[in-house]
Amino acid sequence: MNEEQRRILDYLNNNAIGYSNRKSSTEIRDALNLDSGGPTNEHVRDLIRDMIFNHGCLIGSLMFRKGYWIIENEEELEMVINHLNSRADGVRQRADALRQNWNNRNE
Repeated sequence: MNEEQRRILDYLNNNAIGYSNRKSSTEIRDALNLDSGGPTNEHVRDLIRDMIFNHGCLIGSLMFRKGYWIIENEEELEMVINHLNSRADGVRQRADALRQNWNNRNE
C-alpha cells in the first residue's frame, strides 16, 4: 500500500466506520489534499479500488449513494455485495440485448 492509500485508510478508520458515516471521494480528497485525477475524483477512486483488490481493505460504496466507509458488519457487507451483483446483472443484460440487436439487424 502506498502512502496515499495509508492516509486514506487512516482517514476512513477515524471518520467513516459504518455506512452512516460514509465520506464522499471529494471529502476524502479535500481532507487529505489528494489529486482528483478528474471531475469525478478518479485518482481517489482508483486508489480505493486497489486497496480493496490488493490490500485486503473492507471499504464499502454504493452507486448513487455517495461515499466510502469501512464496512463494520455483515449486513453492510451483504448490502454492498448485493448492489455489486445487481450492477453486474444489469451489465450482462445490456450485453445480451446488444448481441440480440446485432443478430436481428438484417431481419
